[in-house]
Amino acid sequence: MQHSSLARQLQVIWLLLGILWAGHTPMPAQAQQDEATATRVYDFGLHLFQLGDYYRAITEFKRFSLLFPGHERQPAAELFIGLALQEDQAYDDAFTHFQRWHLVDDPTDATRVAAFKLGELRFQQGQYRQAVGYFRGFLDTYPDGPLVSHSKYMLGLSWALDGQLSEAQQVFATLPARDPLAQQALALQDELRLAPPPQLKSPRVAGILSGMLPGAGHLYAGKPLQALTAFALNGVFLTGAVYAFHEKLEATGAILLFFETGWYLGGINSAMDAARDANRQQQKGFMDHLRATYAPPVLTFQRLQAPGLGLRLSF
Repeated sequence: MQHSSLARQLQVIWLLLGILWAGHTPMPAQAQQDEATATRVYDFGLHLFQLGDYYRAITEFKRFSLLFPGHERQPAAELFIGLALQEDQAYDDAFTHFQRWHLVDDPTDATRVAAFKLGELRFQQGQYRQAVGYFRGFLDTYPDGPLVSHSKYMLGLSWALDGQLSEAQQVFATLPARDPLAQQALALQDELRLAPPPQLKSPRVAGILSGMLPGAGHLYAGKPLQALTAFALNGVFLTGAVYAFHEKLEATGAILLFFETGWYLGGINSAMDAARDANRQQQKGFMDHLRATYAPPVLTFQRLQAPGLGLRLSF
């Protein structure tokens, strides 16, 4: 009986060991298969990204993120999604993607890049005041390390393009003298200091001139075609009204004089708007020149791989 009981116990033990072995042996094979699939999906997304097929690359990286949320390449996949949106000029979508960044435990610098991209994207869109806020937020979160000097320069440039020159100078003063962007910041400050004052047009003067002679205000504002149009229209209606009154056509003359009054007053307002528009265009032209001359290149995938940035990124 004892022998029979011992035999049954051994059978039960062997059965349990068999079950455990059966449940354990497929795991390495499954893990290897999952890793191979993850590599294929990621590499295909990277291939599409490098080809410039950003829409399909985004699809593949989103599929990677969905299927392998805990993978070590997850930060890189999320970063590629944002970079692809930016390359495709879907700036608002890229901004939303980086704003919703959730990789708080990311051991690489992908999260740091995402925070920088918030300011860079708003800068690309010409929303300089918002860019200032995000670059400030980056510097508050990351007071040292990669992209700090780059963010300081972009903060100063954003202030300058927003017309806040004193704030820009204060930021540029914090750049170390040996920083690669320090010389560029000095050149920008020199240009701002030596640039001749803008020749702004006075909307009030434009309105007065148009009141004295229709079209004169537009000519003063640098709008010769609008000046000719205003002069011709007012002249036609005024001439018509005078002729109608001369021919005893009081009703017709009154109607023409009514429309002439509208054109006359509208011309005054239009001349003032033309002066304001001329000022805006002049300021915009100067700011566009500053941006084209002093804005550093966007941090693309290729630039993010440059060793000089000091980023810990694994693609």
